Amino acid sequence: MQKTALAAAMTAAFLAPATSVAATDPEIAELKAMLRTMKQDYEQRIQALERRLAKAERATSAAQESAQPMNDAASKPMTAPSVSPPVASTPSPTTGGFGALTSGSAFNPQISVILDGNYYHDGIDGAGAALVGQAFQPSGGHAHAHEGEMDAEHSHGAMQNGFNFSEAEIAFSATVDPYFDAAAYLAVTNAGDVYLEEAWMQTRNLPQGLRVKAGKFLSDFGYINRQHPHQWDFVDQNLPYLNLLGDHGLQDTGIQLTWLPALPVYTLFGVEALQGDQELFGTTLDEVEQIELDLGDTYDGPRLWTAFAKVAPDLGQNHALQVGVSYAHNNQHQEVQTHAHEGEDEVHENGFAGDASLWGVDLVYRYYGAGPQGQGDFKFQTEYLRSIKDLDVRSSPHGELIGSNQTFTTDGLYAQAIYGVAPKWALGLRYDVLGLTNEVSGDRDESYGSSDRWTVDLTWSLSEFSQLRAQYARNDILVAENEREHFDAFYLQFIVSLGSHGAHSF
Repeated sequence: MQKTALAAAMTAAFLAPATSVAATDPEIAELKAMLRTMKQDYEQRIQALERRLAKAERATSAAQESAQPMNDAASKPMTAPSVSPPVASTPSPTTGGFGALTSGSAFNPQISVILDGNYYHDGIDGAGAALVGQAFQPSGGHAHAHEGEMDAEHSHGAMQNGFNFSEAEIAFSATVDPYFDAAAYLAVTNAGDVYLEEAWMQTRNLPQGLRVKAGKFLSDFGYINRQHPHQWDFVDQNLPYLNLLGDHGLQDTGIQLTWLPALPVYTLFGVEALQGDQELFGTTLDEVEQIELDLGDTYDGPRLWTAFAKVAPDLGQNHALQVGVSYAHNNQHQEVQTHAHEGEDEVHENGFAGDASLWGVDLVYRYYGAGPQGQGDFKFQTEYLRSIKDLDVRSSPHGELIGSNQTFTTDGLYAQAIYGVAPKWALGLRYDVLGLTNEVSGDRDESYGSSDRWTVDLTWSLSEFSQLRAQYARNDILVAENEREHFDAFYLQFIVSLGSHGAHSF
């Protein structure tokens, strides 16, 4: 009897859960039905929103095209139009620089790593790479280190005879939301130091062709200034940029406003307000030197102001031309100049303070040939820079000089041409000169000579992600008054890109 009761109890215990589950089957079915309904409803809503967004984008694009016939110009509101074949990453007029915002994937950043290394040799024990950035001018500025690092650790021209690794650039770019694009560029040096090259945000849909950029960025002054080293057509930077602006060019923290009016001809106007922390153009000394040389404190920013205009007329299907003018003014420039008198060992220091101005004119022409993979393509670009520093002598061992005014004027230009001699192969020729005008005027009148060089290179673009380059340069560099260095320099460079990288501008 007890065994029968125990068996009955155990059977009831096992059947109880099954009975409970069976009792809830209708509830489970109802929940599943509700879930399917909600999922279908939200999918339909998302599809409807995407259709509305696509329709709005098409309508906006059509309106802009009718107001401004130059499609390519509108598609690149920060650059001149390009007649190259369309690229998937080419910006659209309604979304800015990183493509259409039609799915969640548009918010994922593009990430790339660009490796830049070379073999270098010159005839003066490896000193030539530094000399080209130290060509003599009466006002050489006073380059300073970036906060937390020695400037020499991140100098694109800091090479020695033998193998060199210039940098690894890590780039992030993305559409943040319907209102902003953003990008950040980090440079990792051979020593492992990390340097922030750019980090900025930029508006997407302001009215009337307006656009605002804020953060740390390369100025749109001139043409080549905004390009990163891997975008250059030669291994190294040209003489005017190296010696008048420094190794990094005009690169600063601030804000930029551009305006692309609805005109028959692509015309872009822009102004920038920047902090003014520069290597050579508008540099300031450290606090100890400012006190010792009676130069005064560093002004509050912004101290550097720029303005530029770029025009690109329509030349037809296979031609593109952009002409630009630029101006920059730094409210404060300080430097110290040293000298020694003949027969004396003592070094004398003169402290100078004032302001600095820079003018620039640039022209770029492209022809897109009919050959495969760049064969027959031709590119010519040239820029002229003129630096004027209006400085007063604030301190000097020679009391009669204190208070005198001196104007330092140095200019320079480069001209280069690139031709696609075969599929994936391009031949380049460059001439650059510093010091066509290289003088001091005002209370002191002196004039000096110029530095120049000829450069030829051959570039093999194996693919869109790898590039090999051989370069030879014949240098004639003025290193001091009446003292020159003549030397040859040879480079072998590799550039490799890993990951997704946006299309380069015109």
